[in-house]
Amino acid sequence: MKKIVVITGTSSGIGAELKRLCIEAGDTVVGLCRRPSEGDIYCDVSDEASVKAAFDEIAKVYGRVDVLVNNAGLGVSGATELVPVKDARQVVDVDFYGTYFCCRAALPLMDKGAKIVNISSACALFALPFRSVYCAAKAAVNMLTFGFRMELEKYGITVVTVCPGDIKTSFTANRIKNTDSGRYGSDAVRAAMKVDGREHKRMNCEKACRRIYRICARKNGAFYIVGGKYKVLWILKRILPTGLFIKVTGRMFGG
Repeated sequence: MKKIVVITGTSSGIGAELKRLCIEAGDTVVGLCRRPSEGDIYCDVSDEASVKAAFDEIAKVYGRVDVLVNNAGLGVSGATELVPVKDARQVVDVDFYGTYFCCRAALPLMDKGAKIVNISSACALFALPFRSVYCAAKAAVNMLTFGFRMELEKYGITVVTVCPGDIKTSFTANRIKNTDSGRYGSDAVRAAMKVDGREHKRMNCEKACRRIYRICARKNGAFYIVGGKYKVLWILKRILPTGLFIKVTGRMFGG
C-alpha cells in the first residue's frame, strides 16, 4: 500500500527534494509550507493554529498519515549574547515548536506502522561558536524525538531523528544573521565566513536526500548522522574530555 507522506518545508531544499523522491516512489505527498505549490497546503509550523488547520484538512481529504517528516527549519548566527531575543524565539518557534506542533497534530491520524522522521542537524550534536541558539533548538528536537519514541513504542509508531551535516541548499542564505559585534569584534563575522565559505564543499542535496529517504523507509533505528565528517566528530565527542572537545570544535568553527 502506498503511503500518505506529510513533509514540512517543501518549498525548497531538503523538503522539495524529499517530496520529489516520495512522489517518484508512488507515495501521496502533502507538503506543508508558507509558499505552497501543487499538492501543498499553506502552513506556518511556528503557529499552532495554522498547523491544526493544515492537519484538519489532511484528515478530511486522506483520513490518515503514514509518514510525517518534520523538515522545516530556520537558522541564526551571531554572538549569542547579542542575538535579539525575537530572533532567538523565532528560531526556537520554527525548529522546536514547529516539530512539536506537527507531531501532536499528526499523531491522532497515525496507527501502528506509522513513522515520524524529525530532521534535526549535526549542530544538535555539539555546540558551535556563534550558532548556539540554533544548536540548542536542534538539540531540543533530538530530546523531543527520543521522548516521543519511548512513549509511542508500544503503539507501533516509530520516531527517529536525522542529523544532516552541510548540504547544498538555500538554508545558509536564509539564515538570520546578527552582525552586532560588541566585545567580539570581527570574530562572529569570521566564523560566519568560515562556515559560508564551505558552500562548494557541502553534500549534494539529491544524494543526501536519497540517504534521508532510505531512512524514512526503514523500520528500525532511532538516530542517524548524514555526513562523514560529523560522524567522526560524534565519535571524538564520546572519547575526548568535554573541555578538550569544545576547544577543538571552537577552533575548527570559530572566528
